[in-house]
Amino acid sequence: MFITYIRSLRVPLIALALVISHVTLNSGSAAATEVIVLRSGNAPMGNADPFINMLVGSGGAPLSPNPFTTGDFDLACYDTRAIVTQPYPAWLQELPCDPEAQWIGFDGLATAASTLFCYTFEIETPCIEQANLSFCWAVDDYLGDALAGGPNPDGVYLNGVAVSPSIFGGNYATETQAPLTDVTSLVSTGANRLEIYNRDNGFGVSGVIFSATIEVTACAVPAETSTWGDVKSLFR
Repeated sequence: MFITYIRSLRVPLIALALVISHVTLNSGSAAATEVIVLRSGNAPMGNADPFINMLVGSGGAPLSPNPFTTGDFDLACYDTRAIVTQPYPAWLQELPCDPEAQWIGFDGLATAASTLFCYTFEIETPCIEQANLSFCWAVDDYLGDALAGGPNPDGVYLNGVAVSPSIFGGNYATETQAPLTDVTSLVSTGANRLEIYNRDNGFGVSGVIFSATIEVTACAVPAETSTWGDVKSLFR
């Protein structure tokens, strides 16, 4: 009788283990998250930033008299490398949101110039459910033309499209942070571009320091349901 009791007890335990295994294997995995940090100044002071290119204009004026075109963004992404710039004494020396970020500009001397910067990056997530952008910066003089006049009021773009709500303005002495922004419609799997427009206004010195974090959430995998019929079929 004792042996018979043990055998009858083992069958439900095995069944329970199989049910748990079956449900686990078919429940679908949680959506993966990809976090991409893009910061300015990825080299020693005075050297070219290996990740950031730029299209350079003159100081004290808009970079272009017309709204930016695809050609402008292409030139910014394939023209010359941005230079890690020595911070001007009055500038914020370190970005609180990202202490590893450094100032960049036309050269290592903070020479005045309105500049469109381009940072090319990859998104590996094959199916994007959601993408959010966090962005913080300091700048001399402004991001975008909005506060100084000109045809390009926006300061931050993804793949040539302005982020909405618009990110613009800022100042050189303190950090400015943009609200968390949904950029799902502006990015895709593979190569992408973050473009930053620094508008020089005073024709004195210019530069920008920034940090952007893009959080990508993968599409959810539909969970398969297990019915009592599925469980009973395991023992037929």
